[in-house]
Amino acid sequence: MKTKNKYMIPVYALLVRAGKWLVVDEDNEDKKPIVPELYREDVAEYLATREG
Repeated sequence: MKTKNKYMIPVYALLVRAGKWLVVDEDNEDKKPIVPELYREDVAEYLATREG
């Protein structure tokens, strides 16, 4: 089992918000990196609770 580093949640959220990464693999025509499965739920929650 991998260890989740909490400091990575805002890092991945920043990358998603900037359009560099995606939270899910749906419609990924540009072949952008996907947030690791371990962090997806937390990143989605982080993005939903904090307006950019």
